[in-house]
Amino acid sequence: MLHSSAMLLRIIGLLNLFLFGLSTLFTFLVVGPAQLLALPWDPDRRVAAAFGRLTWGVGMFAIEPFWRVTITGRERLQGGPWILVANHQSSLDIPFLLHLPIPLRLVGRPGVRKMPVFGQMLRFGRHVVLGEDDTVEGLARCEELLGKGITIAIFPEGTRGEGNELLPFSRGAFELALRTNRPLLPVVIRGTADALPKGSSFCRKKVSYFHMAVQDPVPVPTSPSPAARRRLATEVRQKMEVAFYRPRPHELAAQLFERYRSSGPMAAGFARGKVSWDPVFWALLERLPEEGELLDVGCGEGLLGLYLRLGRKKLKILGVDHDATRIERAQRAAVGLDELDFRVGDARNVEGSFDVITLIDVLHYLPTEVQATLLARLVGLLRPGGRLYLRDPEPGRGLAGWWTRNSERLFVAMGRHKGEGVIVQGSVAITAQLRALGLEELRVEDCSGGGFANMLVSGRKSMREG
Repeated sequence: MLHSSAMLLRIIGLLNLFLFGLSTLFTFLVVGPAQLLALPWDPDRRVAAAFGRLTWGVGMFAIEPFWRVTITGRERLQGGPWILVANHQSSLDIPFLLHLPIPLRLVGRPGVRKMPVFGQMLRFGRHVVLGEDDTVEGLARCEELLGKGITIAIFPEGTRGEGNELLPFSRGAFELALRTNRPLLPVVIRGTADALPKGSSFCRKKVSYFHMAVQDPVPVPTSPSPAARRRLATEVRQKMEVAFYRPRPHELAAQLFERYRSSGPMAAGFARGKVSWDPVFWALLERLPEEGELLDVGCGEGLLGLYLRLGRKKLKILGVDHDATRIERAQRAAVGLDELDFRVGDARNVEGSFDVITLIDVLHYLPTEVQATLLARLVGLLRPGGRLYLRDPEPGRGLAGWWTRNSERLFVAMGRHKGEGVIVQGSVAITAQLRALGLEELRVEDCSGGGFANMLVSGRKSMREG
């Protein structure tokens, strides 16, 4: 049995390697002619980069039968260009980064020049391939690309690891950030070493789950110095370590499926599917504090609370919903988990104070005047410095906005969601109300998924509030 399993992994690994090579060759044959035609008006090789992203980035992963891709934090890509720093564990990391829908050039180490096909592709695409003696020239080239709105991607580890830990960081990316005054964008890649490990075609798992987590940008200090560079590197590494050692999205989805099986296959399937395609769960897992007290308003089956707990958050969580059937499912799924309490009730009657309050996909089911009353009530329940996170549909947004509003109306008509209608205010109106209620550091982020149009609004209660 062990022999047959090892043989299957070897066969899958060889298939992965074959398709990887085939996609690389196809990209080389397509990108070259396309870019030659565009050279007169495209000196920065943007055509080559666009074709390479489609064929070598997105395309390769789409044709692989044993690979699954999840990318979180896409909303943080707005506002570049960035100096992107990513961990490195496999040759697949390079095409995986090309999934990101931004203009991007890689910085390669000297040995890449000698690699067949790879070296030529990187030079032809005007990526930065450093030589032994042209570090200054390479930095100047990076500055030039950043000035043209093109993100620079660097692997600060300098070499591939085994995928089980982060290697020490070199200083190049952080010196470049200080020199150009450009913020750093940490990106954590996991799972690629399972499909194509360093120095081996023997894959580690039958199905490889790739996860790319885009983290919050890290601004650079205004006074560059060796000490500032070290502090910057430490801050970036700490951010990356938190994401690197957290359970992956597919692992959390599988755990939730098992937790909800006691409520039947439909409930279990809904739990796994919902957290797999809806970005709000991972977004809140990243943004919420590690400890404190959380009130989840309209918690439904308790998916968010369980997701946070299984994701190793130590928050004390209270979930409130008026649907007794859904609360019962939440309670069954939460058996054995500490500091996780689900109750039937109305948020307007909840007593106490909280460090965090979440209101996810609830507000639009209420009449306008009730929405205002509820927001005022929730802000009143926040402790000084506490944060409110609210997601709701966004008006407009073309077909996605139309689908979001009308699907919500359908859910209400079917009895799946209880409400008096669907009244969508939008992030601009909601933000104005929260500002009038005294919240600070208001932030609006795109939190759409599955064809829906939703915005995540957050704000902090002033520390001066008594």
